[in-house]
Amino acid sequence: MTTRTTGPRQAAAGPDGGSPPHVLRLTPYYFLADRELTHRELQYEPIGGMQVQIMQTTEQMSALGVRQSVLLPRRPGMPRSLMLDPRTRLELLTLPVAPIPTRSKGYIGLLVSWGLAVVVACVGKRLRGTRRQYSLIHVHCSELPWTFLFAVLARLLLGRPLVLTVHCSAIATFHPETPLGWVLIGPARFFERHAVRRADAVVVLTDRVRRAYLERGLTGPDRVHVVTDGVHLADFQRPGAEAPSEPPSEPPVVLYCGRFAPEKGWADFVDAAALIVAKGVPARFVMCGDGNELERCRARARRLGIADRIELPGHLDRSRLPDVVREAAVVVIPSRHEEMGGTVIEAMAAGRPVVVTDVGGLPTVVGHGMAGIIVPPCDPPALAEAVAELLDSPQRCARLGAAGAHRARQFDQESVTRRLLDVYRLVLAHSRG
Repeated sequence: MTTRTTGPRQAAAGPDGGSPPHVLRLTPYYFLADRELTHRELQYEPIGGMQVQIMQTTEQMSALGVRQSVLLPRRPGMPRSLMLDPRTRLELLTLPVAPIPTRSKGYIGLLVSWGLAVVVACVGKRLRGTRRQYSLIHVHCSELPWTFLFAVLARLLLGRPLVLTVHCSAIATFHPETPLGWVLIGPARFFERHAVRRADAVVVLTDRVRRAYLERGLTGPDRVHVVTDGVHLADFQRPGAEAPSEPPSEPPVVLYCGRFAPEKGWADFVDAAALIVAKGVPARFVMCGDGNELERCRARARRLGIADRIELPGHLDRSRLPDVVREAAVVVIPSRHEEMGGTVIEAMAAGRPVVVTDVGGLPTVVGHGMAGIIVPPCDPPALAEAVAELLDSPQRCARLGAAGAHRARQFDQESVTRRLLDVYRLVLAHSRG
C-alpha cells in the first residue's frame, strides 16, 4: 500500500509543545486506497465520499505528524491489522454480519456489529490499562443512530476527550428515502442530540449545521467547529494549465459520480438523461460508482430506452477519477440530501461546471450559483434544462469552471486538515487546563 504525503512531515506538537497527540479514530467508514475491491467487498460497504474523506484526513494527519490508531470494519479477505505508515495503525475489526445488502449503506447490521466490536475493543484497552496512551477519541458519525451511540459509550469506557465529526446530520440534513430510514430517523436524532451535548468538540461541515446545533442549545459556540471536506487540488488540476481546459470528449460527457443509493438522486439523473436524449441533444451520460441500487439503475435506463446512451463503469479507482472528471463537460450532483458533497469540490478543482440540487451545503459550496447551476431536488425536468443550457453554451461553461477552480482553493486538503488539528489542540489544552 502506498500513502500520500502532502507537504513536509513535521511532528504536530501537543498543546503544551510536548509530544504529538495520539488519536484513537473510530469509524465504520473507510476506503483503503491502492487495493482492487471485489464485488463482494463493494456490497459489504459501498465506497462513497465519506469513506474517501476519512481516508484522506487520516493520511494527511499522519503527514502532519499525528499518531493514530484507527478502528474500522474488516472487509472480506483483509488482514486484521495494517500499518498505514510508521505513525498510523489500522485495526480491522471482524464483524458477524449477515450478507444481506440494504438499498443504501451496505450489509444489514454492519454499523451495529462495528459498534459492538468497538465496545469490546474499548473494554479490552481499559482492562489492559492502555487507554491513557490515547490523547483523544475522534468518532466519525453519519445520519444513523449507531455511530452517535457508540461514540458516547467509547468515551465512557476510555475516559478520554471526545471529538465528533458529523458527516451528515439527522437533525439538520438527513431526509429518509427508504422505509428503514423513516424507522431510524427518530432514534438517530435522539442519539445525535445526546452525543453532541457530551462531546468535548463537535466538527461539522457547514455553518448551516453549526447554527442548527446552537439554535437548539445542544452545544456552545466554542465547542462546535466548521471544518469542510477537502480535496487534493493538484490531483484534479491539469498540470501546467493556467486556466481550466476544454473537455476533449465529443459528444460531450455528462458525469454522475457517487454511490447508487436513493438519497444520491441517481434516478433523477437517469430521468433527466432521457429528457435530454428526447430533445436530440448529443451527449454521453457516464455514471461512475458502486452501490446496491446499481442494477436498479440499469433496469431504469432500459425501461426508458436509453441503455445505449448511459455508461456504467462501476467503481472507479481513485487514480483514474481525476482524468474522468476532467473529461466531463458537465458534472451533475443530483442529491436529495447532502451535507456537503466531495464530488462537487473535485469537479470545481478540475475546472468543470456543475449542476447541483438545492439541498444541504451544496449551494454554499458553489457560491450560490457562482460556480454552477442550482436546481430543485427531485426535479428531472429542471435538471435536464440546466444540463442542456450548459451543453449549449461553452462560454458559460468556461466561466463557471474558472469560478469553481478559484473557489476550490479554500478546500485544499492540507489546509482543511490543519484546521482539524487546531480543534484537537483546543480540546487537549482544555482537558489539561
